[in-house]
Amino acid sequence: MIDMKTPILKTDRLILRPFCLEDSLEVFECWESDPDVAKYMFWTNHNDINKTIAWVKKELSKIDADDWYRWAILSKQAKELLGTGLIYVEEEYGKFEIAYNFGKKAWGFGYTTEAMQEVIKFAKEELGIKEIMGRHAKENPASGKIMEKLGFKYIKDIPYECNRGNNLYEGKEYILKL
Repeated sequence: MIDMKTPILKTDRLILRPFCLEDSLEVFECWESDPDVAKYMFWTNHNDINKTIAWVKKELSKIDADDWYRWAILSKQAKELLGTGLIYVEEEYGKFEIAYNFGKKAWGFGYTTEAMQEVIKFAKEELGIKEIMGRHAKENPASGKIMEKLGFKYIKDIPYECNRGNNLYEGKEYILKL
């Protein structure tokens, strides 16, 4: 693995860049404060901007990590923050995993697939990663459709914890061979 800072990536419609502290309010308003966005996520939604500021600061501390690459995803045209994408080493599995979430205003436009295709390309070409895993709650089939569009193959059903373990669902585990 190469020691690398989280780079700026671009697609036809999107810019993927590291977060900056000035993103905090937009992150809070776009998705961190929305319980619908957080419903099937490992984290819980934020009811206080200070929680989001602390989260952004934590992300800033990981920009130079070689096992954690998180991007703020913005529309090229409006320069508006739409969501976030991540590839990181999941210690439980000892493999890289992808994760993503977008604010409701970005749902249904193909942004997640477009952004994560670029993240996967980076993982393969720059990091030399040979396989990536992904997981989602069965109750969130939209995430499964994204994984299938990205080329992930279903492996097995798994327990799936959301909202810091407060909600347990059945989940699906996927793998992508690069």
